[in-house]
Amino acid sequence: MPHFLGIDIGGSVIKSGLYDETGHEVGVASMNDAAIVEHVGWSERDMDAMWRSVCGTIRQLLDRTGTPPADISGISFSAHGKGLYLVDRDGKPFRNGIISSDNRAMPEVRALRAAGVPAKIHPMSYQQLWPSHPAAILRWFRDNDAEAYGRIGHVLMAHDWIRYRMTGHLGCEITNISGSNLLDVNTGTYDPALLALFGIEDIGDRLPAPVGSTESPAGLTAAAAAETGLRAGTPVFGGFFDVVSAAVCSGLADDSRINVTMGTWTIATWTADHIPASDYPYTWGRYCIPGRYFVHEGSPTNAANLEWFVRTFMSGHDRPYAECDRLLGTVPPASTSIQFLPYLFSSNLGDNLQGGFHGLANAYGLGEVVQAVYEGICFSQQVHLDRILALSGRDRRLRLTGGPAKSRPWMQMVADIAALPIEVVHVEQSGCLGAAVAAAVGSGAYPSFIDAMNAMCPAASPIEPNLALAEPYRRKYERFLELAAALDRLPAAV
Repeated sequence: MPHFLGIDIGGSVIKSGLYDETGHEVGVASMNDAAIVEHVGWSERDMDAMWRSVCGTIRQLLDRTGTPPADISGISFSAHGKGLYLVDRDGKPFRNGIISSDNRAMPEVRALRAAGVPAKIHPMSYQQLWPSHPAAILRWFRDNDAEAYGRIGHVLMAHDWIRYRMTGHLGCEITNISGSNLLDVNTGTYDPALLALFGIEDIGDRLPAPVGSTESPAGLTAAAAAETGLRAGTPVFGGFFDVVSAAVCSGLADDSRINVTMGTWTIATWTADHIPASDYPYTWGRYCIPGRYFVHEGSPTNAANLEWFVRTFMSGHDRPYAECDRLLGTVPPASTSIQFLPYLFSSNLGDNLQGGFHGLANAYGLGEVVQAVYEGICFSQQVHLDRILALSGRDRRLRLTGGPAKSRPWMQMVADIAALPIEVVHVEQSGCLGAAVAAAVGSGAYPSFIDAMNAMCPAASPIEPNLALAEPYRRKYERFLELAAALDRLPAAV
């Protein structure tokens, strides 16, 4: 039976997973790849160490599973979006790679916003403007490190760098580079007019050609085979942005479903065969299925907030997350005035917002506080979901993935707040599995993503909403939005 290797390149952890053609996980190996923080707002990684980590996880995986390298029919990737991985004209790194959590380009972003650039770029790139976009970081180099800017030979994203080390072929994978603010999403090509809006038009000849998710421009080189323990010539496919990987694991092949991933970030994703007109600047990219586009909405306002709460207030419990679920069951739904703002890392409703509780009273205990944390995360998630539903219409099925999907009470709350039926998909390693699906399609094991999803992705468990709770949750959600708006009007905290 053929096997497929999926490599997941996160911002801090690198994983390699091996799957058969039914989607069965043969094994997973991981290594930490900690960020390098040399200045406030910077987030970097050593690119050669990153490659060594990839090689290390592959060798661990082969050793643990005893899989002969000849049994692996294809290799592919899932990787974080945004950030920047630069090599010189000889294809060598000359500085650290930049991770998607990097904020050094915020002054450039503010200046571009003040100049009205976001409204000009959106009809081409279909992106909003963030400091972690490759285009914004390149502008930062132009303005702040001319020596490094002049040394740029090729601009790559995270998995493009690893694929290059594996194959010697330079290319930018389409789903990820379409979220860079460098690519015209309409045409799938780099547009000099778009680059000129960032003042980086001279970088155009250093942007490698786009590569399809299931395209294999070259196989594994002998040198890379020696380092990884794999077989030389093994096909290496384009892969995709990790948002797309999660969507693939949820079976998003048409416009009938919306995927909501609950992790550190909330990410809501929907696909369509065209980009509909809208007054809101939705973020669109090219999907892995030719002729389809994906829209996503997200913010780091999800489960990391619960992790903080558990770490800070429940460290004495052996199973703190199970205890949170138990406590949630001791309090009637939507029965308190407590609001939790899940903005410990960032906000999706205003630049001045910070995390906190509002409405605490001496009659409340830990159960009410835990309920408020769950509700606040769900309300923040609903902000993104409402935006997607406004675009797609409400006659869609919601699919939920991520760590919180293990909590049945929490998933019931998601369904009740959305007032929509949901389908819960339990995927431990969506990055690795999604990448393996891409390799399976690219290798010809399946003729299409639809066939591969049906065969390799797990089934979903349905949860119906309690519609009797729709009105009380609607009222509390409206108060949540009013509170956030009022706090955002206050002067920014020092």
